[in-house]
Amino acid sequence: MKQYLVFQLYAPLASWGEEAVGEIRHTAHVPTRSAILGLLAAAQGICREEEDALNKFNQHYHLAIRPLSSCERWLRDYHTVSMPRENKKYRYYTRRDELRLAPDDIGTIVTQREYRCDGYWHIAVSATPGAPVSLEALRDALVTPHFPLYLGRKSCPLALPLAPRLLEGSLKQIFNQAAEQLTAVELMMLAQGGETCYWDDPDETSLTWQKQQQCNNQPGSRRRWQFGRYTRYSGSLGEGE
Repeated sequence: MKQYLVFQLYAPLASWGEEAVGEIRHTAHVPTRSAILGLLAAAQGICREEEDALNKFNQHYHLAIRPLSSCERWLRDYHTVSMPRENKKYRYYTRRDELRLAPDDIGTIVTQREYRCDGYWHIAVSATPGAPVSLEALRDALVTPHFPLYLGRKSCPLALPLAPRLLEGSLKQIFNQAAEQLTAVELMMLAQGGETCYWDDPDETSLTWQKQQQCNNQPGSRRRWQFGRYTRYSGSLGEGE
């Protein structure tokens, strides 16, 4: 039987960033692979500057997601942002540098950011051979994370404990177990959905995929802000073995 680390994600606001082109920062409707891996790495205490450690960490886990909220909504937030025009004389390392080094070049742009409201997800993580951190260690890290955790943006803090636990069985079985063991009483009215699941393990057999999607959320280089492509599968929890 396969072992999974299972935990819950809930917050009034979450933002699962997709390709950032232009002035609108879109959000995916389910947590992205890069967001979940980043949350696990932050809990474990791997710093953003530790490129080699992050690259090794990001290659050794399969992720599965079950959205459960029946009341989830989409929100777009309007922003104005002060920022300097491009100037080859200066190199800005921080936000403070942007505002201080060339005050006469400061202008205002309009930007819009998307969020998911009242989203609730169950996450299942499995490890591949050679994983640098065991599922047991990741479970302990989610209970007492090294860095603060949030759902996509720092303005989206967790609203419930992650309640991580180790479960054994097929992916279909552990999602059913998680629905019985994890869902907080306060969210029973909210968590009325959840038949569709998403996963990235090509060898998964307990669920039958109905759709394949090429996603660009596999972390590549944090230093160069690069991402790779992977295949995400989706299907109904009611189908399969």
